[in-house]
Amino acid sequence: MEYIRITKDSIDAEHICCAMSGKQALAKKEWLKRRFDEGLVFYRSAERGKCFIEYIPAENAWVPIQADGYLHINCLWIAGAMKGHGCSNDLLRECVKDAKERGRKGPCIQSDKKFLKLAGVQA
Repeated sequence: MEYIRITKDSIDAEHICCAMSGKQALAKKEWLKRRFDEGLVFYRSAERGKCFIEYIPAENAWVPIQADGYLHINCLWIAGAMKGHGCSNDLLRECVKDAKERGRKGPCIQSDKKFLKLAGVQA
């Protein structure tokens, strides 16, 4: 699978994969543009609308967490047809690599036990 990194400069011309359309999608893009300056990364499959990961330094996360030194994964999404093809592993590997390159401790994500069980992690 081929992946692309969407940036502040490229986002207007790119599909952001979210299940939004029209005004909602435009509002999300504007919101994302403001977050790129805070370290946001939006990485998705080159194939439109199939899978993506969105993460930011945890100090800039907009959820109530204490995870200084980590990258907080806001969203990791894999379309149904793409499940089981290693896409989530690819995207998570990119996040881990980016964390190391930035001198971060690694990624963190808020989740529930159901997701962890699906991912094969014991909670």
